[in-house]
Amino acid sequence: MHVVATLMLLPYIALAAGFVLLGQVAASKSLPSLFATLLAQALWLMPWGLIGLAAVICVVAALGFSARLRWLGGWCLCAIAAACLLVIIGMPTAPMSFGQWLFVLPCGLVLLFGAWLGRAERRALS
Repeated sequence: MHVVATLMLLPYIALAAGFVLLGQVAASKSLPSLFATLLAQALWLMPWGLIGLAAVICVVAALGFSARLRWLGGWCLCAIAAACLLVIIGMPTAPMSFGQWLFVLPCGLVLLFGAWLGRAERRALS
């Protein structure tokens, strides 16, 4: 279940990262500044961002297999889902429609599952 929850976060991580990138690009004042921002982000993303993201996802998924560290994996899921929800819900300027709330519902469920798992596993170790 932990691995499924980790995989469910992937589209939300991509969407949140896209919103952050869009915010940085929108802050550019001119066309050369826009291209410089895009180039800087692409140059960082290609060698380190994708490898780092894949490594973090693999580590969070692997934490679910360790009985001693499962609580940490749950809290990591909770933190990642909360960050994604903050970005996704915080970026739009118009109120969210029912369909948009329905779209972010699985991310909210992962947040709740991660918090429950982290708390339950930590209590079981105590």
